[in-house]
Amino acid sequence: MTVGDRIRMRRTELGMKADTLADKLGVSRATIYRYEKGGVENLPAEFILPLAEALRTTPQYLLGVTDNEPATAKAKWLAIAESFTEEEAAAFLLLYQSLHNRQ
Repeated sequence: MTVGDRIRMRRTELGMKADTLADKLGVSRATIYRYEKGGVENLPAEFILPLAEALRTTPQYLLGVTDNEPATAKAKWLAIAESFTEEEAAAFLLLYQSLHNRQ
């Protein structure tokens, strides 16, 4: 699996659009697609850590040093929460508070 494959896989697992990832990193959508398709042979070193953080993984995973992808419950929850609209987030917060107050 290439670095580009890993970038695309993590992005899609998180339900993140290329535009969203591009915005987080301050690059264009075309740049993200070039990375994913292998159009850039060497990722800039200063880009790897922010990319890994945006994709909620490690630089080691992205670069293929390890196949152990961090998939914690917290990371999965954050990925879901980021997809909420404001209304969904407000409704969830009310539900959470209601359940939490029962304890």
